[in-house]
Amino acid sequence: MRVAFFDLDHTLLSTDSNQLWFDYLREQGLLDEDALARHAAFIHDYHAGRLDFQGLHAFRQAVDASIAPQRLRACRDAFNQERLLLAVAPGAPALLDTLRRDGMLTMVISASPEALVLPVARHLGFEHVLAADSAAGRNLPAPCFGAGKVLHAKAALAALGTSLGGLEQSRFYSDSHNDLPLLEAVQHPVAVDPDPVLAQVARARDWPVISLRETA
Repeated sequence: MRVAFFDLDHTLLSTDSNQLWFDYLREQGLLDEDALARHAAFIHDYHAGRLDFQGLHAFRQAVDASIAPQRLRACRDAFNQERLLLAVAPGAPALLDTLRRDGMLTMVISASPEALVLPVARHLGFEHVLAADSAAGRNLPAPCFGAGKVLHAKAALAALGTSLGGLEQSRFYSDSHNDLPLLEAVQHPVAVDPDPVLAQVARARDWPVISLRETA
């Protein structure tokens, strides 16, 4: 069996799940402008390729921890139905159906937290999820971001058994140049609605470029 890895934000989703969440919290009066500005600065660094991922992850965890647990659960439930699942890229379900009919196992690999990844993964029928705070990756030496995604993907394949093969038999679908290490490690990299840097790399290397935001 072969594996198709998928990024979440701007790939399976037409937007960024974390930004959707922060915008929702602001509308609920649970996030101030200073926090939004700090998050925007992290996102700027992400697009520039110089993100302090550990700092960003700690910041996002602190925002969630600042909300009373019962209120947080209620917000999560409403957010998932009203915003998050509605942001699934229109072409994602059909692509996943095609891959599964071809006998491929599908797996999300994302630098976003499980609270944002799992609802989308379950909605789309993913068998496995690797997220920023997944238990499976806690003992690995790098977070599930950038080059660290290669370590997390390899560890997941090893845990699932040799019948899945290695990264040299896998696919990876992503929009971001930050995912170049894993795109370069798999046999079949696919650029999905790519950012400008990844679009340029994909053209130079003759990688497939597709859109999941457009439907025929």
